[in-house]
Amino acid sequence: MRRYLSLISGFAVLALAITVSVLLARAYIEWSGNSVPPWLIAMIAGALGMLMGWALLPTWWRGVLLIAPLVVWGGFQIHPGWFLAAAVLLFLVQFNAIRHQVPLYRSGRPVIEALADEIESRGASSFADLGCGDAHIIAALAARYPDCRFTGFETAPVLYLLARWRCRHLTNCAIRYTDFWSVSWSRYDMVFAFLSPQPMLRLWRKCQRELAPQASMYSLAFEVPGVDASEVIEAGRFDLLRYAVLPKGGVRDAGDQPRD
Repeated sequence: MRRYLSLISGFAVLALAITVSVLLARAYIEWSGNSVPPWLIAMIAGALGMLMGWALLPTWWRGVLLIAPLVVWGGFQIHPGWFLAAAVLLFLVQFNAIRHQVPLYRSGRPVIEALADEIESRGASSFADLGCGDAHIIAALAARYPDCRFTGFETAPVLYLLARWRCRHLTNCAIRYTDFWSVSWSRYDMVFAFLSPQPMLRLWRKCQRELAPQASMYSLAFEVPGVDASEVIEAGRFDLLRYAVLPKGGVRDAGDQPRD
């Protein structure tokens, strides 16, 4: 409820600031006979909005109130076709955020190195990246480990094409335009995901049903609710969480007990 009150208050302050700036500009024009550039009215509205909301609203509103009138003014100067093009591009890139509530995230070199260490230490021969984006992770790993088979799943059209292009010379790396929920993961030794909190429990249950006992699921940053990770691996800004698949009977080996 507090979040909604903050939004309502913020937009009310913004509307009031724009109204006051327009009235001030009109009064100046009537007094001096000179026109006032629209961009200047927008700048005044931003400054007024920031001052009005300084003590009333959360800190993050200050920057929003300062630039929002300029953004609104700029929007009227741009042909509507550009907004349509931007919307289409955003849809093609963030398609999964709409279908599966999984937005695009980027992970860096520390994640690649952490996964590389796991491939070596566990002797993995097959690796799946669930939602591989532009394939910068599995392309780097596939180039380093030619004897391991890598599969990336991606259904956002632009990212899929970028991933295919990035992996075009890697014979051990396949990019599939397939919903990863619709296929079996039983062939993979390692399954990696950098998704969001929402699908983690469903992800874990699918791994439990389909992965072999020696396989592991790796999640960057996001934990499986109610399940302790078998291992927490440092990987830059985020931790890489390893979840060992439970063997038949539901008992882990001693080496798979959770540890920090």
